[in-house]
This record gives sequence, structure tokens and C-alpha cells, in this order.
Amino acid sequence: MALREQVKQICARLAPHGWGDLFWKHNLDITASNLEEELEKELDINRTIKGFEDFSLEGKRGIESGQPARSLLYHALASPNVTIGVDGSELGVFPTLAELEIIENYVFGINPPRLSDIKCRLEEGETLAVVVFASEYRSASETVHQKHADLCFSRTGVARVGTAEPMYVPKNRGFFSDDEGDDYAFRVLPSKYSAYIAVKRQGNKDEFGPMRFKKEDETADNIAKKTSDTKRWFWVPLHKIFSGLECLHDDNGEPINLEVNLQALHINEKIRRIHQVLHEAGYNTGSTESDINKPPFVFYEGIAEWSNNPEFGSNLLMPIPHCSFIEPAIYKKKPLTFIVPKIGEQCDKGERDKGLHICNFSSSLEIRYYESDGSPKRRPAPEYVHVRHKILENGTSKNLNHIKNQNMVKDIINEGNYRALHYVDYTGDGWIEVECPQLKKVKGLSQKTYAAYSIVAGPDFFPNCDQRELMDWYEKEIPDNIRNVTVIEDGVEERISGLWESEPLTLSDDRIPANVTFSKKFDVDDNTITAIVSQLYMDEIKHTNSSLPTSIRHSFLPDAASGVYAPGWDVSYDETQDGKPFLAAYGLGSPFPEDAKLCAALSTFWPAVAPDSARNYEPNRDNITFPSTYEPQWPTIAPLTDREIGQEGELPWDGVSSGPDTIITNGEETIECTSIDYVDYVDTALQNKFTLSLTKLINVEEYKNRVLAMAYVYLALGLSLKDSKGIDEKRMWNILSFREVSFSDEELLIAQTQAKNSSFGKITERKTVYRFELFQHTQTDKKHPFTDKVTDFSKYQIKISNKTICFVNGTNILVKHENSNWQAKVIKDWEISDV
Repeated sequence: MALREQVKQICARLAPHGWGDLFWKHNLDITASNLEEELEKELDINRTIKGFEDFSLEGKRGIESGQPARSLLYHALASPNVTIGVDGSELGVFPTLAELEIIENYVFGINPPRLSDIKCRLEEGETLAVVVFASEYRSASETVHQKHADLCFSRTGVARVGTAEPMYVPKNRGFFSDDEGDDYAFRVLPSKYSAYIAVKRQGNKDEFGPMRFKKEDETADNIAKKTSDTKRWFWVPLHKIFSGLECLHDDNGEPINLEVNLQALHINEKIRRIHQVLHEAGYNTGSTESDINKPPFVFYEGIAEWSNNPEFGSNLLMPIPHCSFIEPAIYKKKPLTFIVPKIGEQCDKGERDKGLHICNFSSSLEIRYYESDGSPKRRPAPEYVHVRHKILENGTSKNLNHIKNQNMVKDIINEGNYRALHYVDYTGDGWIEVECPQLKKVKGLSQKTYAAYSIVAGPDFFPNCDQRELMDWYEKEIPDNIRNVTVIEDGVEERISGLWESEPLTLSDDRIPANVTFSKKFDVDDNTITAIVSQLYMDEIKHTNSSLPTSIRHSFLPDAASGVYAPGWDVSYDETQDGKPFLAAYGLGSPFPEDAKLCAALSTFWPAVAPDSARNYEPNRDNITFPSTYEPQWPTIAPLTDREIGQEGELPWDGVSSGPDTIITNGEETIECTSIDYVDYVDTALQNKFTLSLTKLINVEEYKNRVLAMAYVYLALGLSLKDSKGIDEKRMWNILSFREVSFSDEELLIAQTQAKNSSFGKITERKTVYRFELFQHTQTDKKHPFTDKVTDFSKYQIKISNKTICFVNGTNILVKHENSNWQAKVIKDWEISDV
């Protein structure tokens, strides 16, 4: 069926459900018998109607050939902000993904160009190629130029694993990860791809971007980071290609009958990489070289496949749901294990030798390479490996977490020489490539096609809080003297953030190539593959001045993924033999929950992705085996409430109610918490105890408010966020409780009265106030409980001092130390003063 007939059917289906009246407000009749003519006429567009505020000011037709953002029909149907009819009620029906694809194809196919027409847009010396992109239609604030709603493109897509089938919400024009009927279900989250004829150009902020355009940075520590995007090369989409006669004409004006097929392949080789690295270092893992090239050491099946749901259209890559995030690895019908190596004295060094180090990090096996200066480098294998499920000689499993009367790390894990069970997760990376035989020998079009990089990542516990939004806020609203604090490390001046350990960098911010171990798929010099660009705009585009909210839905573009690789949350990195970095999923934890625990314990090491569970665990963890090796814990940054961590209620995000709890020992108030060594997210995953039920409610505004509130509390405690001393002193404070209270809370009313600060109680839009309860500690005040002549190594008891309560309402703070009276404080320009 011709595209115009399909479009007519779509319009006929939607018109009776409020869409007909809505388009008529713009003088567009979507029920017209001559619909094609109707869609190409100039319209009187009313941009005051809800959802149309950010429609391109250059747009004036229902369909503008080759320009989705300037096509009113496409904008209305694709924008997640168009949800209300002319009568103020919600529209009764919304388009399916398949229908949106048809409308998009129609935009590019209503007047199919000749290839020579596309070539006319080229500059001297430029060539065209067929390139695969992931793409999303977004509100103005989420686009490359932030001037109007637009399609955004990246040569990298990020899907996410899950335990349940996908859920598309037509109103939001997107997928959601939670399941209202099951607190512990995670729906798989797909990514969508298309092929375009594209041109390769150096970055141009005014014409196509990329998003968050990088200027030259002379302070950067390497040439790659110093380079401006004006000197980098980006593929820019010009014309979408799709199957059929309506996409492209030859230079004689005859339609070309295209057959466009996208092919996907993904790989998970974490277990193989563990054995390879250990074999190369001389360790016996218990498996041979011939074993490790077979499943489940390395596998391709069960990761992701093209959706066959007709309502989702074509080229939607869908992770395959599994009963749980991870499964025991089985090889030749037996549990797959490896011999855990003994931890050597190399871990007891203030300075690391260059090369491979096999150590422990908490109760994980750590596989890490170091530079000659002692800094960690590439990750050719999972950096953290689960080793706490021991397989005995009779084949039964022994959970080392249950051995509480021994020091599990020192006495068992670091001694090694036992068989640990491997686990399989279904994350991975791969490529999406295009086949179009009809374009293989077309003059002026490169014979080489360019694949997209596809990542199938772990879950996002903050599905409504994206990295890019957080990074934009951080750069624009947090002052430079907080973002860049000068510290001196070993005589070298460095800059760190006063807020968090790792800035909320996005994957799209990085200029690093895709996994070059995939034979001939990616080039090590192609370092803009994760960037986000727009279509090519040769003329200046106007700003709509729209303030529409960002969309609430899963985003599969890389600005919603993490850009920090230590080892990473969504993807990690490795290096070529000559030291060039590239992205690779095999450097992530094996299985991925193993690293998730460490990320969370290190205070939202990946902001907006990893929850901040620092307060659950013992403060300032030291290496039990080698006391000279000290791993300082970063203090809480983005606190989770008592309910979210399981101190209250029954839905801790990680399935672990690990404290901290208050107990009385020898007449003294003491804090007791579970040792991080004995908290096992692999057990959580096997039992399906992870949950999104509470963290999904945290949006960007709430996340920012918590980060600011926590920072203001540190200021109220007398610490500075503008110098290294104050940042380091944050480590001496732990949160005992964090929750929201109403303005009628009895304790809050007493605090206001005592502090003589009635202005604090001014009710804001949020209608609640944050309540923090904190305590101060020292490293020497930490010990394992000792009862009935037995030490319980699974817990810590911590003596506390200076117990403090803070209420935070915006920049207003009420503080009470120990038995002192309440005091009123206010924050202004990141300085604190008495009210």
C-alpha cells in the first residue's frame, strides 16, 4: 500500500478521538479527501495550543518534505507533549510506533529526491554514505540546539535488560521500565534504528551540533580531550532510506525500488575475558583455551533481537526478557567455575607497579591494569568478579556470605584456591549494520556503509532522571569554585568537584570509538560515534522560547547513559596495543550486579544512574587484609530516604535492609550496619529483589533538590565545599536517617519556635521539608560485634558523637547538635550565615 494511503488510514483512525478538531485549530483537515494536497498547503499554526509551543517556527505545513521537525502532522503525533484536545481533556487515542514510522517515512517520501538533489547539499570534496542511526523526536529542551522540538540522532543506541516484556505507553510516545502490578519486575527497554544517507563533516554548532558542543580545552590532560568539536568529524543524516519505491529516485527521475535491511549482532564475552587475562598472567583457572571460546564463556544468543510486534514497526531492537537478571553459568551440563587466584602482596603497595594486578575490592575479585604512575587504565576483562559462591568437591554450592564467624575476605577470598561459580548476565554490546543492494554501486555514494554501536546495558534505577539534564544543571547553576576545587596530590595540582566523586558526564559527551575488537565494524579513529547530532540546517533557525517539560519515558540515546568508566555502568573501555581507548562492554562487572553494589556504596559514583547507598555501610572502609591500603569512602551525595533503602517499609531498592540501625551497647548509643563485604547484589538478583517502585518516582528536580539539600547540610555542619579540607571532612559524617516531613510535623514546629524562625515554615510547592539525622565518627570507633565469644564479621558497630538533626527547606536550614538548642541558618551564594 502506498504511503499516502497508509497516512490517510492513520488520520481516519485518529480523527474521531479529538485529533481532527485539534488539527482543525491549525486550519488542517486530516479527513480531507485530497489529504496529500491538504498536508502540503500553508497553515495558520497556533503555537499557543498545549504541546505546539515548541513546534519549529520555520514549520508552516502539515508535511514539509524531508523535514520532520517542520511537519505539523509529524510533530503532533510524535511529540510526547501533545496529549490534550481542544476541549481540555486528554486525547482518547494515540498513534502506535508503527504509525509514527509511517508518518516519518512519508515526510521523506512525499517528494522523493534524486540522489543528485542530495549531492547538491554537499560542499567540495565531500562524499555520501549510508549510515545507521538511533533516533528520537524530542521536546525543544532535550534537542541538540534547544530551539524547537526536533529529531535527535546518534550512531550509538542504548537498550536495557529486564525481567518482563516491554510496555509502550502511547501517550508518552515511549517505553517504561516499571510494572505497576509487580514491584520487582523490570521491563526490557528497546532502542530504535534507521538508515540514512549521510555526509561527514566537522562539527558545526549552528548547522547540526553535536549536542553539548566541545570547545578547545587547553587545560585537558590529553590531546583527545583538548580537541574542539570543530576539528572532529561527524556523520550527519540528510535523507532517510526505507524499503519501497517512495524513498529515492535515480537521476532520471525514476523511482528506485529499495530493499533496506538492518542486521544486529551482540556479544557477551565477560567470562571468556576473565579466563584469558588470568591465563596470560600464568594462573590456572580450571578451563582450557579450547573451552573458553564456547558458550557461556562467550555467547551471542539471548541478548537482544528485532521486535516482531507489528505495532512497534520495524527496526526496534528488543532485549530478550529473562526470569532474572542473572543465571548460574552452565557448561557441559555442570556449573561453570574458575579457580580463584590467591591475592598476593602486590596489593599491599602505596604505589602500583605497571601492569596487571589481581586484588580484592571489598569481597569482589578485582582485575585491574595500572599505568607506571599508579593510575588504573584499560579494562580487558571484568574489573570486578563475583567469587562468593563456592562450589565444593561434591558439586554443591556454599554461600560464603553465610560464614560470619570468619573474616570472609581475609581468611577465604584472599587465600583463593577454591572454585567460584560463574554467573551469566544478558548485557552486551554489538553492532547494527545496513544492507541495501540497490545502493551498492550508485555513483557518488560510498561503497562502505557505517554501522551503529549497540549497547545492551543493565537497568537504570532512576528512569525519570537523565544524565544530560543533571549535567546541564550542574554546569549552568553550580558555581565554578564548587565544581573546580584545587587539590594537591603528590605535588601535582588537580581539580575535583566539591559536590561529588564523579561528575554526571554522559556517554554522548565522550569522544571515544566503539568496540574495535568487532572485526571491520568500527574504526579506532572514529571517535564521535556516541555524539548526538541533528539534521543539517543550513540557515539559522529561530528559538521558540518554549519552556515545555522534558519527556518522561525511556531514552535510548547516549545522553541518558553514563560516560564514566571505572569500570562503568552502561559500558566500559579497553585500549589497543598502541594505547588508543575504545568502548567495550566486557570490562563491566561479572555479573553486572557485582559492580552495581560498589557503585552505590561509593556514593552514586554514576549520578542519575546508580543509587547512593553510602550511608548503608561502615564508614571509611579499609582493606582488611593489608591495612596500609586504604580505600576512603566518599560521603553521601544524593541521599535515599529511609523507605528507599529499607529502614522503613519493605521495598529497599536493592532488596537489602542493611541499616544503619541504632542500638544501645554498654549504655552507649551505637550505630550498627551490615558490612559491605557481606552485602551481595548477586543474591539480590537471583531472588529478584531489586525494585524500581520508589526510585522511579525521583525525577530530575527531586534529584537536584536532594543533592543541594545534602550539600547545604554539610555547610551547616561547618564544612566548606570550596577546599580540599572541607571535602575530606565530609567523610567523617554519616547519615542515620533521611526522610521528608510535612510542615505540620511536631518536631519541626518545635524547632521553628526555639530557633525563632517562622519564615522557615513558608510552605513551598513541594509541601514537605527534608529531615536529616547525622552522626560523626572516627575510623578507630569501628568494630565487629562480639557476642558469646564469637565475632560477627558480617556487621560493624560504630561509636558516634555529635548527633545532629537538620531540617532543610530550600536554602533555609534548622540545625540541632546533640543537646543544644535549635539554630536557624540560611545559605546564600554557597556561604552559610545565621538568620
